[in-house]
Amino acid sequence: MVLPRRSGVALWRQVQIHLERQISDGTLKPGDRLPTEAQLSAQFGVNRHTVRRALAGMEERGQIRVEQGRGTFVQEQVLAYRVSVRTRFTENIVGANRVAQRSYVDSSQVAATAAMAEALDIDLGAPVTCVVMVGDLDGQRISQSEHFFSVERFPDIAEAIRADESVTLALRRLGVPDYRRKWTRVAARMPSGREAELLGQPRTRPILVTEGVDVDPDGRPIEYGVTRFNSDWVQIVFEP
Repeated sequence: MVLPRRSGVALWRQVQIHLERQISDGTLKPGDRLPTEAQLSAQFGVNRHTVRRALAGMEERGQIRVEQGRGTFVQEQVLAYRVSVRTRFTENIVGANRVAQRSYVDSSQVAATAAMAEALDIDLGAPVTCVVMVGDLDGQRISQSEHFFSVERFPDIAEAIRADESVTLALRRLGVPDYRRKWTRVAARMPSGREAELLGQPRTRPILVTEGVDVDPDGRPIEYGVTRFNSDWVQIVFEP
């Protein structure tokens, strides 16, 4: 394909328009990998700098995502992750007609920090179980979370979560039939190397971090949680 050089439209913009049309007409589908810069340069008869500028414009618009070491992909539909008084990972995704999977990674016992002690209403330094989990959306890693529970109140929580791979089912098994969110905080920052590895994203992309406390029907704290979301795939939506 040879692009017209005297059309009044910059070459990079012509490349961008052509690729946008392929996305809109379904030639390129969500999740498809685009040809490499070298292949696009040859296809359109332009230099790689021109292609790079076209792709940068599409990335800014959220039409594509660049994964370091893997390539450039058509952006899939972003999940609107709802945060309300009853926030559940699987229900959020299944409610959006997407496929959810949550997996247990590991657990450990730690001493409560000031933040944990305040959130769980326990003494500073008291033993706390930390359970690490990851969440997938349509086969793509979107979250990594740490769940903190008082060892005194829930001595068997790690084993229950590992068996069910669900915090909700584990708590139900341990005598908490339901719970609600007391408060949630959200921040954006760059990921650490470990966080980027667990989320399958480059360290150059920001992540969304939610911090929250869940309480039982009597208002007693049961869990303090910190979740890191891949911001290419998730937007946080607060509901009343």
